[in-house]
Amino acid sequence: MTTTLSPARSGAGSRPGSARGPLAAGAEVRLVLPAYGPGERPDGRPLPAVAVLGRSNVGKSSLLNALLGTKAARVSRTPGRTQALFWYRVGDRFDVVDCPGYGYAKSSHAAREAFSLLIEELVTGHNGGTPARFPPAPSRLSLALLLVDARLAPQESDLSMSLFLRESSVPSLVAATKWDAVKPSRRVRQLRSLSAAFAAPDRPLLPVSAETGENLSELVRLLRAALSSPSPKE
Repeated sequence: MTTTLSPARSGAGSRPGSARGPLAAGAEVRLVLPAYGPGERPDGRPLPAVAVLGRSNVGKSSLLNALLGTKAARVSRTPGRTQALFWYRVGDRFDVVDCPGYGYAKSSHAAREAFSLLIEELVTGHNGGTPARFPPAPSRLSLALLLVDARLAPQESDLSMSLFLRESSVPSLVAATKWDAVKPSRRVRQLRSLSAAFAAPDRPLLPVSAETGENLSELVRLLRAALSSPSPKE
């Protein structure tokens, strides 16, 4: 079922369901599918898509809401709230896929396995032979946006996800979230450490803050460039 979302802040001239975030740029944002099983995809013709990945409690929901200008994702202090692939359609131009957070120790083993399978199938287009409600769909991701916590040293689970994306040949971009919480005296050293772990000539790393808006315009520029590029070959 499709759900049209309300803007985070309403203003004169804004139409119902339109968003005012920099990535949405006034377009309507709709939840078109919560996918609980591998192979589930929105109906209709495929659109360019960006998958948003990150550890639980990395600030994924806050960043998504800032980018889209609507309360697309529920912000919670409790990790592990996202338990499906939530496909948000922006103005019938592209999709943003909010993925379950990984690395949350209190999730059951079965839940972690299910989330891992959902993400693996989304990225690779293969479900590892596990039966699904729908046949496996080939990957049509334009980009994977990997979020890492700027306050922390590189985490093992993030390094594993980074390697998985590299081996899957999916174009990716790394955003270091909560940059506003990093003290100015630590920023140069912290950015150097994160860049050494995650960045590459074809994979930029950008420190961002959903709270202050720092570097969000540059992140949007990179996302739009990826979404307008030809889809990866299947």
